[in-house]
Order: sequence, then C-alpha cells, then structure tokens
Amino acid sequence: MIYFDNGATTFPKPRSVLNAVNRALRLYGANPGRGGHSMSLKASEIMYECRGNAAKLFDVESPDKIIFTYNCTTALNYVIKGILKKGDHAVISSLEHNAVVRPLEKLKEQGVDYSVAEYSYNDDETIDNFRNAIRPNTKLVICTHASNVFGVRLPVERIAALCKIHGVLFCVDAAQSAGVVPVSLKESGIDFLCTAGHKGLYGPMGTGILAINSEYLPDDIIQGGTGSYSLELKQPKILPDRYESGTPNLPGIAGLNEGIKFVLNRTESAIERHENQLAKLLYKGLNDTQGVELYVDMLKHSKCLPVVSFNVENLDSEETAQILDKKFGISVRAGLHCAPLAHKFFKTEERGTVRAVLSVFSDYRQVDYFISSVNKICKYKRVKKGCN
Repeated sequence: MIYFDNGATTFPKPRSVLNAVNRALRLYGANPGRGGHSMSLKASEIMYECRGNAAKLFDVESPDKIIFTYNCTTALNYVIKGILKKGDHAVISSLEHNAVVRPLEKLKEQGVDYSVAEYSYNDDETIDNFRNAIRPNTKLVICTHASNVFGVRLPVERIAALCKIHGVLFCVDAAQSAGVVPVSLKESGIDFLCTAGHKGLYGPMGTGILAINSEYLPDDIIQGGTGSYSLELKQPKILPDRYESGTPNLPGIAGLNEGIKFVLNRTESAIERHENQLAKLLYKGLNDTQGVELYVDMLKHSKCLPVVSFNVENLDSEETAQILDKKFGISVRAGLHCAPLAHKFFKTEERGTVRAVLSVFSDYRQVDYFISSVNKICKYKRVKKGCN
C-alpha cells in the first residue's frame, strides 16, 4: 500500500512512537498528577517531558503554556469559545476548516459576528484584506497557517504584527504546518497556536496541543478534576490545569512526545525540504498528464506545503480516489476535506478534490508509481470516451 493521506493522519509512525505507546500501557498505567506513588509520578514525568519538547519546538517560554487537548479542533474551540462573547467580532480567512467556521457559526446564536478576509497569492493583498476586515469590536483573528486542501500558506507573521497594531488577539490553526514549517511563537507574536498531534508531529490519534503566548487567557469551557486545589469548587486558574480536566490520554501523550522528538531530531527544515521535493515532482508529473486538473502551481508559488489537490476530467473526486485504492493500492483523501470555504475560493465546491499529501516516509518510487497510476486512469477514460 502507498499512503498519501498524511494530511488527515500521518502513517506510518516512527518506531519510537509505537514503542512509547506500548511502554505507557504496560508500565505506566497510572493517572498522572493523581497520586504520589512511583507509577503516577513516572506518568507525570512523561507528560512534563512532552510539554518541554513541545515548548522547544514552538519556542514557547514555559512548558506550562503547552496545553494537551484531544485534537486540533478541541484546541480551536478552547480559544474561540473561551475568548469571544456577545458583541465581539472575529476575522477569519477564506481558506478555513470547519473546526474554525462551525464554532463561530454556533457563537452567532450568542451575538458574536465574524468576517471573512480573502486570501490572495499576493501577501500584501492578503494583509490589506485582513486590515480592512478588522472593526472596532474585533477581538480575535483566527486563520490557518496553510490550507489543508491546497497547501497555500498565509503570511501569519505579518498578520500577527497587524493584530498587535490593532490590539487584537491572534490564533493560528497549524494542523497542517506543525512539524513541517518552523514556527516561533516568541518571534512571530502569535498569541495562540492550535495543532493536531497525529499529523506532522507523528503522534497517535486523540492528541492535540494548544500553545499559549499571551497574558490574556481564554475562559475555561470544561471544568472538572485536575488533581490540584481539590478543596476549591471552582476551576483552578493556573496553567496547564485550567484547561486540562479529567484523566489525560497518557499513552497518546507518550507517543506524541516521541513524535515531537523525532521532528526535533530530523528538523523541520529537513522534513520540509524532503517533502516539498517530492511534492513538486508529483505536481510536475500530474501536470504533464493529459486529463488531470490542478489548482495551485507549486512550481510558481514556492510557499506551499507538500499538498497536491487535483481532479481527473469527467470523474468525481471520490470515484478517482476509489479507483486509486481498489486498483492500485493507493490511499488518498477525496471530497470537500471539511473545508468548504477553501473549495468555494478555488471553485471546487461541486466536485471536491483528490488530495495527495506526502510525509517524511514518502519516497521517489511511490511518487513515480502514483503518477503512473493516475496516467493509467486518464488513459482508460480517454479510450472509453472514444469508444462511446
């Protein structure tokens, strides 16, 4: 099997990640922070080590400002629903995932409003669009670092600077970019960074991170036991306890810790270079294939993640993906990818797209086979059409 669905979840995982999950289940099965015995203390050590490695990866001043969540969607909900109140306004980009749009639509019922700033290949135009969307009551700007469908990147550092000028908080959805594109919260001025653990950080599913770089803290939206201040009936205000109620996913966090260490050892720059070389080769091969429709010129626009979205003429995206799976043993994602705004922007909302996303474990042989397989589908469609 060739797995090019890494935009949803990376596969395979590094051996160290598998071993860490197994070790946690076998040897450290106690609740972290809920007991003074040796197994509980060891579980707590694993969590703290993971916080430290995540803080190092994202350049966060304190491990306590790394909050573990169950996915990127949860982290985004913490920020969006913890900050915006009745009468507040938010700004998002025209490429956002439903993890951003749907919480905002829900908050509309409570008197929160939001505007959409159009993405442009020209960064200056993108910044102007965000600037023009900001209002006196704008409290939060949320945008993706890179589109999960088309791979194009937004100038998040410049948007962060714009937000600072206007006194607006800034949250970045780094689900697709974390582990591939270096991000420094200290240098960029990003207030909140949300990401998944199971994508570019190579951790297990059911893991996510909210990294905080702001003195302003969102309200806690989930309350419960934290193992701290148990006599107090109100949720603790200290970090990370403020946002971490209930028993954490220790096996997942143990795996995530090893995934982050894997990225730190390989370096994001080396990972990005490897994946982009393959993605450009894939793009060129598909671009040279008669009957393939592409949407972003990766050779012209260098600031793209290793994401290639395409369609085969006269085929639904789901049908193309099914043929790739059943006939060629290739796994890809098809459809709308939970990002209707991005599809409307690129005018693919009717068909969706076939999305191929590479990882550090992808290689040239797999790319060549993928191109050859798509070529065979297109050739078969042309022959079939000529017979009709």
